[in-house]
Amino acid sequence: MKKLRKLLRVLHRDLGYFIVGMTLVYSLSGIFLNHRHDFNPDYKIIMENFQTSITSDTPVSEEVVKNALEGLEYDVTYKKHYMNNQGNIKVFVENGEVVINPQTGKGTMDYLQRRPVIFEMNMLHKATIGSLWKWVSDGMAVILLFVAVSGLFLLKGKRGFGRWGWWFTITGIIVPLFFALMYI
Repeated sequence: MKKLRKLLRVLHRDLGYFIVGMTLVYSLSGIFLNHRHDFNPDYKIIMENFQTSITSDTPVSEEVVKNALEGLEYDVTYKKHYMNNQGNIKVFVENGEVVINPQTGKGTMDYLQRRPVIFEMNMLHKATIGSLWKWVSDGMAVILLFVAVSGLFLLKGKRGFGRWGWWFTITGIIVPLFFALMYI
């Protein structure tokens, strides 16, 4: 049993070091994703009002609309435009839209901008970047499972799993089950 406990301690330590970085990424992105109803963790929503030289007499063409977009603070990519039922020019841009009132020349832009690093961490957390990452993620889950279970047997005595630790382990199982049964 002494050799097994020593092997568990070595594997627990070394695999624990290996997964620290991935655990930090998953933990941070998990916090962001838990609060996705409070704010958008992937994108920052930018709303900007601006003035154009477009008037009701200006013939609206792709070139005129593109020139109006050049004055914006953010670099947007024009896709297409049309005149809506209210007589406004609705412009589709990559990751957003622009509405220009030709009567006043005033425009508003709603634009989604990726949150740097957080967007990528969330993509990893949701395993939406391809099948290879899914297998890497599964490997990490197996290592986390091993580290959790092997940690149960590292301490002996009155603070070990047999006397003290199993209470905390059972509680750690009951808490998520309680929420799953009460709210799902």
